Amino acid sequence: MKPILIFFICVLSTTTSFGQKPSKTMVDDMSKTIAKLIEDNYVLEEKGYEIADYFLKNLRAGRFYQAKTLKQLDSIMTKTLRESSNDYHLYTWNNKKIVEQLKVNSEEIEAEEEVTNFFNDSDAYNANFGFEKVDVLSGNIGYIKLNQINISDRSLKKLYASMALVEHTDALIIDLRNNGGGGSTIGSVLETYFLEGYKPLLEFRSRNGKPKIEYTVGWLLENRYLKPLYVLVNKGTASAAEAFVFALKSHNRCIAIGQPTSGGAFMNTYFPVNEDFIIAISTSAPFLPDTNTSWEGKGVQPDYLTKEEDALSKAIELIRNR
Repeated sequence: MKPILIFFICVLSTTTSFGQKPSKTMVDDMSKTIAKLIEDNYVLEEKGYEIADYFLKNLRAGRFYQAKTLKQLDSIMTKTLRESSNDYHLYTWNNKKIVEQLKVNSEEIEAEEEVTNFFNDSDAYNANFGFEKVDVLSGNIGYIKLNQINISDRSLKKLYASMALVEHTDALIIDLRNNGGGGSTIGSVLETYFLEGYKPLLEFRSRNGKPKIEYTVGWLLENRYLKPLYVLVNKGTASAAEAFVFALKSHNRCIAIGQPTSGGAFMNTYFPVNEDFIIAISTSAPFLPDTNTSWEGKGVQPDYLTKEEDALSKAIELIRNR
C-alpha cells in the first residue's frame, strides 16, 4: 500500500557528500536513530524490538562501516533490515529530496499531495483510472480488467458505468493480474458492490492509535452485483488489489484463480533519519476483524492454482460448468 509521508523531524547534524565515504560517527548516529524509530513505531511491537536489536548487532559487528558511498550504505542497511523482518515495506532510502519535503511540509499537506498525485494527475486520467477493459464475453460472462485501484469522486462515474455494463450478466470476472494496488478516497465502494448490508471488511491497527474497522459504504444506491464472482490474481497483484480479494474471500463472496498475490499488507510511513536518508517503517496493518489473520508475507492464496496465462480460461471453464 502507498506510504504515508509524515512530519517527524529527527535531523542529525553530521552530513556527508554523495561521493564521500560515510564516517563512523555518521553511521553510528544513523544506526541508533533507525533502531529507535523502529522500536517506537513498528506496527508489531515485539517484532519491532527484535528488528532493532538485530540491526544494532550488525552495527557492532562492523557491517555498516564497509560502505564506501551513501548508496552502498543504503543497500547494506536495507538488506540488514529485511534479513530480520522479511518485510519489504521496511527500508532505508538515500533520497535528499524526500528528506527536504518532510522537513518543510506538514502531514496534511503531504496527504493532500499524495491524493492529488495518484487520484487526479494526468497518469490517472490517461490510464482511465485503472479501467482497462469492460466487456461481456460469450455466454453472458462479465469481464472487468482493472490495472489499478483508483476510486475517488473523479473516477466514480467510471465505476458506475463499468458495473452497469455487466449488471445483467450471469457471472463476473474481475482481472486483477499485475494490479499494483492504489486505494480509495471515498471508502470501500468497490467491495460494496458485491456484498449486501453493512459488512466489516478489514481492521487497521497501529502502535499509536486505536484499531479502526473499515466497512462497506452505506451510501451506494446502485444495484449490487450478487451473481457469482471470480477474481484473477498473480504475484503482481498487490496492496489494495490484494485487500479487495482478501476481504471478499473472507465473506465467501468470490473465487480466486491464478497465482498467490504479492503479500504486501503492511502500510509504511516515511521518517527522516538525517539530511540524506529516510527510513520507511511499517506502521499500520490490516487484519480480518478480531483476528490476527492477514496476507502479509504470504499473499492471498487462490482457490484454483493455475499458470498466470491460464487464469482467464480456467474462470470461464468454471462458470460454464457450474
